[in-house]
Amino acid sequence: MMAVNNRHLLLIHTSPFHGCENEFNHWYDRVHLAEVLAIPGFVGAQRFILPQIPGERRRYVAIYELESDDVAATMERFEKARPTMSTTPALDPASVTVELLTAVTPMVTPGQP
Repeated sequence: MMAVNNRHLLLIHTSPFHGCENEFNHWYDRVHLAEVLAIPGFVGAQRFILPQIPGERRRYVAIYELESDDVAATMERFEKARPTMSTTPALDPASVTVELLTAVTPMVTPGQP
């Protein structure tokens, strides 16, 4: 299947260390989202909390929307910027996972064939 447009989603799963949730959320919402959105090609972001599942380390997911005809170049800019971005001691680095998704169908809404 081929991509249908230049829309991509970057999902980043993270968790704070136990007892550091407020510090983690403050940093993520007030500092880190803006740092990522300053990278050309990143056009939106939203954070979600995952349901409590026993044994699951990941607690949150940030979904970034990218618009780029060259997603590899956009991701390269992201990787180059990462070392200069702020961090917080509240973030559990072992919890971080990254997934890049590329749309293969247009958005389908109710009532469409």
